[in-house]
Amino acid sequence: MIKQVCAVVCTVFSVAYSGYFLAHLTGHFTRGWRQACPLGSRAGSAPPLAPSLVEEEAEEEQEHIKPPAAVPPRPQKAPAAAGTGSGSPAQPAETREEQRLMRLRSVVSPGEPRSKYTALEELGRGGFGAVYRALDASTGKQVAIKKMMLEEEDSEELAVNEIVAMRDNRNPNIVIYLDSYLVNEELWLAMEFMDGGTLFDVLRAVYLEEGQIGAVCRECLQGLHFLHSRRVIHRDIKSSNVLMGTDGSVKLADFGLCARLSPECSSCHSSVGTPSWMAPEVVRGEAYGPKVDIWSLGITGLEMVEGEAPYQREPKFRVFELIERNGPPKLQKPRHHSALLRDFLRCCLQADQDRRWSAQELLQHPFVTSGQPASSLAALILSAKQAQEDRRGEACA
Repeated sequence: MIKQVCAVVCTVFSVAYSGYFLAHLTGHFTRGWRQACPLGSRAGSAPPLAPSLVEEEAEEEQEHIKPPAAVPPRPQKAPAAAGTGSGSPAQPAETREEQRLMRLRSVVSPGEPRSKYTALEELGRGGFGAVYRALDASTGKQVAIKKMMLEEEDSEELAVNEIVAMRDNRNPNIVIYLDSYLVNEELWLAMEFMDGGTLFDVLRAVYLEEGQIGAVCRECLQGLHFLHSRRVIHRDIKSSNVLMGTDGSVKLADFGLCARLSPECSSCHSSVGTPSWMAPEVVRGEAYGPKVDIWSLGITGLEMVEGEAPYQREPKFRVFELIERNGPPKLQKPRHHSALLRDFLRCCLQADQDRRWSAQELLQHPFVTSGQPASSLAALILSAKQAQEDRRGEACA
């Protein structure tokens, strides 16, 4: 009898303990599942990927987004207006938008540009808007009008950035700023018309010899040396942001992503630019200075030699990985090119930014000093324009 009672008690105890154990085990797995799958996500789903970059050089436009990180990145914003900072209290979106518009209105000119600029002819279109050729009615000269849509977030700050950078940094190797206007939801940015188009256009039409590549690099370096001496970083040097004239002139353009350093802020951390041209320290999110423009110029040099930038055909989300993994890109057939060209590219494409040459140093490099005069580029640019017109004529035939 006693044995039967003991057996019953043991059975009841075992059942109770099993229930207790299963309840706690279930709670443990439930907590783990909730931690792995935050509210609003599905169990078993893949971790979020960094947004891919949408940039087509044929359209000369690029979304500028941070490289992959532990947290999915957000598109990079332009530098904040003076007087604002991370320590300031959050403001309603409407208030911030109005402040950005007020700052933009403070740098543009009043008046109606359509009475001043006539005979607008579209030259190209991208994500920012479109570029037109027009006539200045007061002078009869051709100008370029860049119409920028202001619908995207922070587009006003990018517009202010570009206007101020061009207005305050006049140099023979920087495209000349003429004026700017607000027309409804568009910014009209008037600048000198470069009748040779972009370096990207030229590279699609003709092949550059080493002396011509040296000339283009010298003109770009002169512009970069001027900017860097004024503590300005361009941050988006590439062939589509280098403008050319039929007189052989070469000028830097598109300053929407530029940054200005100060004694209080001697470096940048924002990961902005065009992926294939971005320096390794920018990809890694490290502090950087003006030498990121030198890396980008080195990639542009490779672009002039090979016809396209490294990794340009790769899916955009892989470009950062390839830059980080492969180190400085190299010429496909180095023996087909001079030792001076190879050494110039090596000086530009040093992964360690402390070992990378500055614009001032590169202006003394033998590859640059032995380059052809800028005026010699005139025939090349005219040949490129003729090839482009012939191509258009064949397409219309």
